[in-house]
Amino acid sequence: MAANNRSSGKSGAGRAVARELDQLKKKVKELALKLEREAKARELAARLAVVAKKAREQLTREIKALREQGRKMASELKSAITDANKRKQTVEEARGKIAELRAELARRTADLKHKSEELKKLARESAHRAAVIIGGASQSAAEPAQSSVGSRPSEPGPEDHPSDKPTPT
Repeated sequence: MAANNRSSGKSGAGRAVARELDQLKKKVKELALKLEREAKARELAARLAVVAKKAREQLTREIKALREQGRKMASELKSAITDANKRKQTVEEARGKIAELRAELARRTADLKHKSEELKKLARESAHRAAVIIGGASQSAAEPAQSSVGSRPSEPGPEDHPSDKPTPT
């Protein structure tokens, strides 16, 4: 019987070892799977990091380009505003000059009108004097005996000056 106990003891110990071996194999498989998953996760994280880095670099380039474009547009806007202000100032200066020229034209027109009126008056006076002279010369030729020594009827004296007489208008 003692032999039976031994064999059953060995077989019980063998089963325990086999069970422990199966558990260790199972644990190794689990650890291998876990290690494989972690390796894939690390590889995925590394790929993700590379993609993120590339995306960040691309985004940085685009931001730089947008900043440069913004600066350029701001400069163009400032230039356009400056040009608009210059044009506005030029228009205002031109309007001022036009106003000055209109005032000068009005003044000169008034002066010219005044001078024209004076010339008309002088022309009437001259025509009147010529008529008086012509009329007086024809009278003096017809009546030479009536003329006195100090005064000639063909020449009007200061008292006969047409500017002293009212002119019909």
